[in-house]
Amino acid sequence: MTPPTDPYQAVTHPDPYPYYAELRARGGLHRVPGFGPWIAADAATVRAVLTSEHCRVRPLSEPVPPHLVGTAAGALFGRLVRMNDGGPYPAVKQTLARALPEALGEVKAESRRWAAQLFATPSLSRLPDAALQLPVFVLGSLLGFPEDTLEASVQDVDAYVRSVAGPPVGSEGAARLNERMAACFQSPARTAFTTRLLESHGSEDLRIPNAVGLLTQAYEATAGLLGATLLAFARVPGLREQLSRGACTLDDVVQEAARHDAPVQNTRRFTHAAATVAGQALEAGATVVVVLAAANRDPLENPQPDAFLPRRARRQTFTFGLGSHACPGPLLATTMAKAAAEHVLASGLDLSPMSGPVTWRASTNARVLGGLE
Repeated sequence: MTPPTDPYQAVTHPDPYPYYAELRARGGLHRVPGFGPWIAADAATVRAVLTSEHCRVRPLSEPVPPHLVGTAAGALFGRLVRMNDGGPYPAVKQTLARALPEALGEVKAESRRWAAQLFATPSLSRLPDAALQLPVFVLGSLLGFPEDTLEASVQDVDAYVRSVAGPPVGSEGAARLNERMAACFQSPARTAFTTRLLESHGSEDLRIPNAVGLLTQAYEATAGLLGATLLAFARVPGLREQLSRGACTLDDVVQEAARHDAPVQNTRRFTHAAATVAGQALEAGATVVVVLAAANRDPLENPQPDAFLPRRARRQTFTFGLGSHACPGPLLATTMAKAAAEHVLASGLDLSPMSGPVTWRASTNARVLGGLE
C-alpha cells in the first residue's frame, strides 16, 4: 500500500496511521518535501499551536477564501464564530457554548426520533447518505425548519461544505439556509431551541449565520463519527460482545471512535506576524496544519494508542480542538452518532463487509465513510 505524501492526502487513505506516526516521531513543528505548510503532529506541539495567541483561524489577508468573496457562501463563512478571532466573536461563542448543553435533552429526543426513521431498515449502501442526513434533520428540526424542507436543506448544506474547499457551487444553498433560519427566528411559533439561541446572541447578523453554522459544522463531523463507530464494530474483535455483556457502553465506544479514527483529521492555523510557536520561529503569514488524528494516537497521551479500548482511562481526544476555538458542540455529534449506532445495531444489520476495504468521501480534513469498495 502506497503511503500518503502529505496530511491532506492522508485523510482519505485506507490506513493513514503509520504515516501519522512518522510525522509525530519528528516532533515539533516541521515541514515535509512538496508540502508548503508547517506540520504539528505530536500531542505537545498540537496543544501548543491550538492554544497559542499567535495562531489564528484565518490568514490576515484572507478572512474569506478568495473564491467565495462576494457570494452568499462567503458572507456565511465570514460571520462564523469558528472562522473569526477577536471582536464580538468570543462572546458569541461563549453564549453558544452555554446554550447547547441546555438543549441536550431536546437533542437526544430529536436524535432518537430521526435515527428511528432514517435507520429503521438500514442497508450498507444507504448508511453513508443517512449518516449525512441525520445531523441536518435533527438540528434543522430543533431550529424550526419545516420537515418538508429538510431534504433540500441537506443538499444546501452539502453544497456549501463542498464550496468552501472548491468552486463556489454552494452560494445559492447558503442563501436558502439563511432565509430558512431567518424565518425560524421571526416565527411566533419558534422552537424552544431557537428561542434559546435568539436570547444568546446579540445581533441578527451573527445569530442567523451561526445558527446555520450548527448545521454546516455538524454535517461531516457527525457522519464521520457514526462511520468510525460502525467501522469499530465491524473491525474490532469482540466489541459487540463487550457491549452486550455490559463491559462497556455505547457511549464508551463512540468516545473511543472519536479518538481512534477521528472524523476531523486536521485543522489549520495561521500566523499574522512573525512569532515563535512550540519553540519554532514562524514567519508572518505561515500556515500550520494541525494533525489532530496523529495527536490522538500519541502514546504520551494515550497509552496503547493504536488499540481500540472503549473503557480507556483518562482518554485525551484532540478531535474537537482545544483553546479558544475548541468546538462548542461535541455533545451534539456524539449524541446523534450514538442514537444512530443504537438503531443500526438493533436492526441486526450485518456489518462484517465493512471489515474489508471501504471508500471515503473526498475531503482534505474530514474522514467520512463513502461506502464499500
